[in-house]
Formats: sequence, C-alpha cells, structure tokens
Amino acid sequence: MPKAVAPKSRPYRPLSTRKRLVFGALCVFGPVLLLGLLEMILRFSGMGGYPSIINQVGPTSEGNLVITDPAGAISFFFANPERPGYNEQYSFYDPKGPNTVRVVLVGESAIKGFPQPRNLSASAFLGEMLRDIWPDKNIEVINLGTTAVASFPVMEIMTEALDYEPDLMIISTGHNEFFGTYGVASTGSAGSRPWMLRTTRFVHSLALVQGLKRVLPERGSQETRTLMEIMVGTQYVGPDDRRRQAAAHNLEHHVARMIDLCKRNNVPVIVCTQPSNERDLAPLGTDDISRLDRKKRAEFENLLVSGIDLTATEMASAIERLRAALLISPSNSRAHFFLAQALYRAGRHDEAALHFIRARDLDPLPWRAPSLSQSGIVRAANERGAAVCDLERVFREASPGGAIGWELMDDHVHPSLEGQALAARAIVETLAEGTDGLRVDPERLAALKGWEEYARRLGDNPYDRYGVAHTMRVIFGIPFMRQTNPQAFERFDRLAKEFESGWPVETVATAREWQTVNPHAGGKRPITGMIARVLMREGKFAEALELLEIARTSVPVYTSWHMEYVYFALACREKINGRLSKEDQALALEEIDRGRVLLQHGYSTSGLAERHMGRLHQLRGEFAEAIPYLLASRSRIGGFDLVAADQALIVSYAKIGDLETAIRVAENGVAHSGQFAGMYRQMLAELQSWKKDGAPAAASIRAN
Repeated sequence: MPKAVAPKSRPYRPLSTRKRLVFGALCVFGPVLLLGLLEMILRFSGMGGYPSIINQVGPTSEGNLVITDPAGAISFFFANPERPGYNEQYSFYDPKGPNTVRVVLVGESAIKGFPQPRNLSASAFLGEMLRDIWPDKNIEVINLGTTAVASFPVMEIMTEALDYEPDLMIISTGHNEFFGTYGVASTGSAGSRPWMLRTTRFVHSLALVQGLKRVLPERGSQETRTLMEIMVGTQYVGPDDRRRQAAAHNLEHHVARMIDLCKRNNVPVIVCTQPSNERDLAPLGTDDISRLDRKKRAEFENLLVSGIDLTATEMASAIERLRAALLISPSNSRAHFFLAQALYRAGRHDEAALHFIRARDLDPLPWRAPSLSQSGIVRAANERGAAVCDLERVFREASPGGAIGWELMDDHVHPSLEGQALAARAIVETLAEGTDGLRVDPERLAALKGWEEYARRLGDNPYDRYGVAHTMRVIFGIPFMRQTNPQAFERFDRLAKEFESGWPVETVATAREWQTVNPHAGGKRPITGMIARVLMREGKFAEALELLEIARTSVPVYTSWHMEYVYFALACREKINGRLSKEDQALALEEIDRGRVLLQHGYSTSGLAERHMGRLHQLRGEFAEAIPYLLASRSRIGGFDLVAADQALIVSYAKIGDLETAIRVAENGVAHSGQFAGMYRQMLAELQSWKKDGAPAAASIRAN
C-alpha cells in the first residue's frame, strides 16, 4: 500500500503593514460603524433625542400658541420613568404680544407651589402683585417648576425657556441636590460631577439606549409609593460624606451656568436662596451612632431621651443633658435639634438658631438645602452680579424667634399659603432694589395689599386647605418621615379630620373619593370642582359657581377640565339669572374655540373635550352644532360620562325636531347601558310622551 504523502504547507507570509492597519481599523471601527448605522435606523423610526418641555402648537386667533408640556420632564427620570416628576401646563403666544411682561420661574416643587393648587402658588401671588404694580401691562407668569429635579434638569429646562422672550428669569433650586433626579444620592443619580451628568444625559438620548429600554422587562408597579420614597437612593448621608461637597459644587456650577446663559441672552435674572422648616421638624434621617462603644452609646441614648423628655417641663435640665449628649456625639443631628428646641423655649433664640441650622446641615437624609449649598447659590450669584432674593433670610425674619416653622412651611421645604405669598412679595421687593431695567415704583410696592387679600382674590377656600392637609398627611405617613416626625403626621391628620367634622356626609364622601385615583386622569382634579358638583345637585348654584370659578383657575387653560368647569359655571349662571348674558355667550364661544385647538393638535383624546364642546354649543342655543361633537365623544367615553353625553345628544335631537333619532338613542341606552338603563327608560318615557302629546319634554331631559 503506497504511503500517504502529506500536502505541502504554504510558507507563512506575514501581513503587510498596510493590511495590518486595515484589519485593525476594521476591528476597531467596524462595530462603531455598525452601531452608528443602527442608531440612524432607530432615529428614522422615531427614537432618540428628548421631547421638549415647551411645544409650538400652531396658529390660533390670538397668535401662535405655545404650551408647556408636563410630559417633557419624563426624560430626566431615566431611573423611574413610570413615576416621574412633572411641571404644570402653561400656555402663551409666540412672538410675545405688545406691552407684555413675561416672567418665567424655574426650579423644583417648592417654587412650583406644591402642595398648594396652582392658583395659590407663589407664581400666582407674584402675578397678582405685578398686575397691581404695573396695571398698564399684560403680565404673564410661566411657572416651569418641576417636581423632584436637581439643578441640572432645572438648567436644561431654563435653557429651553430662553428661546421665548422672557423679561425676567427667576431661579429657585437647591433642595433636591441629593435626592432629586440627577442628584448625588438619588435613585436617579448620574454621578457626582457636572461632566458626568452631561454624559448621562447624552447617553440616554441615544436611540440605541432608548430601544434597549423598550425591550427590557418592565419594573413592578410603584403606584403605592410616593415620589419622595422612590427618589431616595440611600437612607444615610454621613456628616463627612463626599456627596455633601459634590451636591454643593454641582448646585453652584449649575446656578452659575444659568446666570451666564441669562446674561448672554440679555434676560434679567433673580436667584433665590432656599428656606426650610427649621424649628418644627426634626432631622428626617436617623443618625448612625454605631461607632460609639456600648457604654458610650448607652450613655448618649440616655442623655438624649431624658433631655427630650425634659424639654416640656424643665428647660435648664434639658439643655444641660442635651449639651452633654453632644459632647459624646458632636455630629448628632437630633441632639442638635432638640437642644435648639429647648433653647428656643427658654427664649434663647440666637443660640437656638445656631443649633437648628446645625441640625439641618447634619441631617442624614438631606432633603433640605444645607448651608454649604446655600453658600454656593449666593456665591454663584454674587460673582456674576446677579440679583439675590434671600428667601431664607426673609422667611426667618418673618418667623417667631427667627426660626422658620409651621407658620410659613407646610412640610420640610414647601411653603404654606402664607409662605407662598411671602416668597412672591420678596421677589417683588428684589425687583424694587433694581434688576436690569425692570424697576418697581416704591410707592406701588408700599401700596401692595396684605397676603390674606391676595389669597382671597386667588380663591383661598376651606376645601383646598383640606386638600393640602390630606396631602401632607400622606407625606408624613411615609415610614421614615413618620418615624422621625410622628407629630407632623398627627398635626395634619387632626387638621383634615377637623375639616371633615364640619361637613355634610355627601361632602365628606366626595372629599374622600378625591383622595383616590378614581376621579382623576393624568393629574389631580381640583377638589373644588368635585364639591361644586355636589352643591349643584343640592340646588346651591351660587355656592357651586364660586367653587367652579376657583376650579377653573386651578387647571391649565387648554384642557378638557377647563372646558368642563367653564361649562358648569355657565350652567350655574343660567340657573341663577334665568339666561346667559352676552358676556357669558362670548365666554362659551371662546372655550369652544379652545376646544377646536385641542382637537386639531391632538391634545385631547379622551372624548371629554368633544362632550363639553357639544354642551357649550347647547348653552348658546346651537343644538345642531352640538350634535357632531356629542356623537364624536360617545366612542371614547363610558359609564356616567356616556350617559351624560347621550342625555345632551337626546336634547339636541329633540330641539331640532328629530324626535325619532332621539328615541333611538334612548332605546339603545335601555338595551345596552346595564346599571344606567333606568335613566334611559326615564328619558325614553318622556320622549314618547312628547311624541304623543306634543309636550316640550326636552327641557326636563336637560343634560347633567
């Protein structure tokens, strides 16, 4: 058998330098080119980039409409997009009208006005005051305050707002540098340096990243948790934690950048310091005393507990014990706080103030801007010649003993109703000191009314006060809040129950329904609007009208809610006066025009805008014009909303003499409406009676 011959191997020839370079380039840049191609494909499919906070809607009879979009803030909440913070919707026109002063506020929930309704926020008070100061000008106040954001998102939002001719920019940020999105200790942390935040923002703008998020499994529902709970990334930030310096540095950097951008665009700017509840809220976090040995720990705890107990009866002994506790643990925030309370009750207010501030600055859960951050705000403003509205100083000067408490704050950082008014007045006074051409006449400043008068003008009422009390009850019911400040939960629980104790049963039931998700869609429906419906059912049209006028100012103008409250307010006026005035008719037409804008640009898809447009046409006696809108609403609504739309539709058909179609609508309701069939039977009986006897039944079927 012949021996197998092995094939000759080819001699090894090394790649030329050129081929090695080409091969290396393909290895390095090939994946990059592939990813770039995929990015382009995904971009063409609609992914990538970020939605705007401010959107050009289109031309209207009053000019080119612009609307601020609450959904625009979602992109900043990359860690919890299912439960983001949001800004309010405001509308204005571009270009700005003649003789208009446009004021824009940017910042966090404190400047947004939470927990007050928008008509009782600091920006609402500011608008009223400026109208008194400059009665010959058209004052626009646009509040872009956004819940749960640190200063980086505030800067991004402000940058967008500079394109819309602001005459004044008001910057109020600082409380959320730890736990707001893009804060250094948040679930939405993006790093501890400004360049890291910019890089994170860029990465999440990539279509590849956004596409990957879509295919990843969804997280579990967080509906039962508050946004405050969701944003906490860590329960403890120690006294020497590097994140304290990082938070202050980021804040100063972004405030400085915002001032520079305003000056580059020739926009006057006011920068605000951040007041917080110093006197009536203990530190929100729990101090770590694990480094103390067992004996010292026991001694410290004994001194602290006994010192706290004695603050109610023996102030001198309490002060002595709490000072001794601080000798053992000098950085203990709770020891500083209760020592401050003891000193305050002893009338030693200056000493107390030092320890109140120290307690806030050492809080292991720093939801309140510490002194380090406050100094960064002031330094950034002073170095760039920007006006400073020192709200922290103003609030202290207006507080008993110079320590800020419940009089001006609803919780740890959000001003009370009086606090909202005080913040607005402080901004006006800063303008009076001189702010790049926007001068306030000192005589007009002196003539401003007291805060109670402005609150009355803006619609202060017991139902919204109840709403604030309940909202604060929820906030202080959060486990870590209730653990460290149980008295705060008890305070607001008591206030809410006191309101309820003086109300009729149906009002209490409606108020409690308002607390659930049932009556709301995409936002929190004003409690005033819900109580007004109760009063209408009771025939108390004058009282209902007052609340409906308040509800109308509590919601954005270009929404179906606004249309709803305008409709019911006009219906009340018709009941009270017997007919609508020319001014009422004009108001109905104005609201119909707004509805057309909503529908034309896709801002209402629920069917409610069409329903209310139909009813507004009915108020104007335009029954034929109402029918197409009522028909269009029927396919998108259900439950009692559908019954109400059908009632209105039946009225319109009856009024134009098409009784057969009206009867068919009623018969369809009897056959298919389930629990509401009885209501349709009643309508059908009235229509059949009218058909038989010729009686004008349409008035009795009037839509609710």
